[in-house]
Amino acid sequence: MQGEARPTLTFAGTARPWGKVLVVITEDWFALSHFVPLLSELRTLAGTVVVATRPSGRFGDVHALGVETRAFDMQRGSLSFGQLRAVRDELAQLIDAERPDAVHAIAMQSMVMTSLALARTAHRPAAVIQHLTGRGYLGYARSPLAFLLRVLASAALWRCARRHNAWLVAENSDDVAEMIAARAAVAERTAILPGAGVDPARYPQLAAPGNAVPRVAYVGRMIRSKGVHVLIEAQRRLRAGGIDLEIALYGDADSGSREAIPKEQLGAWSRDPGVAWHGRTDDIVGVWRAADIAVVPALGGDGMPRAMLEAAACGRPIVASDVPGCRQFVRPGLEGLIVPPGDAAALADALATLAADRALQLSAGAAARRKVVREYTETAVRAKTREIYQAAWSASRRAGEGGQGTRGRRP
Repeated sequence: MQGEARPTLTFAGTARPWGKVLVVITEDWFALSHFVPLLSELRTLAGTVVVATRPSGRFGDVHALGVETRAFDMQRGSLSFGQLRAVRDELAQLIDAERPDAVHAIAMQSMVMTSLALARTAHRPAAVIQHLTGRGYLGYARSPLAFLLRVLASAALWRCARRHNAWLVAENSDDVAEMIAARAAVAERTAILPGAGVDPARYPQLAAPGNAVPRVAYVGRMIRSKGVHVLIEAQRRLRAGGIDLEIALYGDADSGSREAIPKEQLGAWSRDPGVAWHGRTDDIVGVWRAADIAVVPALGGDGMPRAMLEAAACGRPIVASDVPGCRQFVRPGLEGLIVPPGDAAALADALATLAADRALQLSAGAAARRKVVREYTETAVRAKTREIYQAAWSASRRAGEGGQGTRGRRP
């Protein structure tokens, strides 16, 4: 947990064995919302940690973690090949200028752009950490464009994995298997990180509110891949069947995403009886104090949804889609209920079942809390990060000594 005293880690007697780690991530707010435990642990492993990201006014908060920043715009959501080439070249120049011992690329776009950039750099880092937070648009879309992008992404990652000491870090076993099958990762150099990490003290077990009309809360970005439209259709089905249920939506309308739900649509949904879009909130504990049930209606593409872990830490039962990440956390009848993605009728049935069963709500919420505390804490994330970096460090040492190159043991 944050504030916990930690011993100095040494690899073969070397304190802070990495001189510099360059972290590549799309947005500074994303680094702060999900990766503070990771960045804090990297500070114990490296003399210098540099975060390259697009600034949105949060660089001061990033600096407060003891890391440096470099302004770098990944042009999230861009599909122009001319823009992609410009980003690739700028990132290659940044890597050559910084000369990091390790590059840690977070999320698919950063992973692919880092792979492309490394093919053009003079500097060769000792390790490349490809940190998959879910396969995003490429993980669930079935359009010809998505197919083409999957092929191109896999090719870039394949080349990086075979030319560098590159390690795939994912948040669930399905994503690891898919990346290996696509030849975008080497099986011996993969690991599973337990999500972004949750502090159980910051997200405490909460008493169930016991609302007269059950309140279901969704927390996340307002984009189509999160399945918010499926949730709205499920609630309409429930009302048509005479079942009263409140739906509370919390999250930004993400205008930077190609999948963004327009604010006009969110406003129209809020005019439906029993539906309210509250926008972004910093009071996540307050959300779960007022809600009976958490819902994660994702269509796919997530790694291990942080919002789901926060709800679970607060003792809320979960109704989630049967997609990678969610299915690894929610066991049907234990931490909550699982439904097919995109199936509004099944989602409505699951919500009605859980809303009507007070005993199941309480038992599932308690089980969800126990699972977070056991497996998905910040402490667990930091420990796994140390393990991954030690394995990468050992592999780079063997390569330097003329051993088996970049073939490592799975941490």
